[in-house]
Amino acid sequence: MFSPNQKQIKNVLELSLQQKYLYFVGKVADWQEVWTLCDVNELVTFKDDHHRLLFPVWPAKAYVERNLEGKWSHFTAKQLDLTYLMTEMLPDMHEANITIAIMMDPQCQTYVITEVNPLLQDLIEECKQYQ
Repeated sequence: MFSPNQKQIKNVLELSLQQKYLYFVGKVADWQEVWTLCDVNELVTFKDDHHRLLFPVWPAKAYVERNLEGKWSHFTAKQLDLTYLMTEMLPDMHEANITIAIMMDPQCQTYVITEVNPLLQDLIEECKQYQ
């Protein structure tokens, strides 16, 4: 399991949106896992100011845990297998018009928003490097 330290987390959060996206794709392809939020046994989605339905994802549990306070204090971090995300969840999310929010942070209004298909293609390409 990938577990960045606090300095690494701080450095990543200061990256540009494009750099955060590339970091996310690289880490999840390397470690074959994705982290999200769970409310009891249900995965969590949010609506943004543009009324898009967002599914939040992070490359490591540590990124999720730093956000589990305030309005998110009742959520827990949930690990997802990357293969399951790519083969089962992302295709369903595309059909349901769900957008992906990468490295969402309730204290920060800027986070990476991406459609499912470009993310899926980038993950497929990145995973080829690890085969």
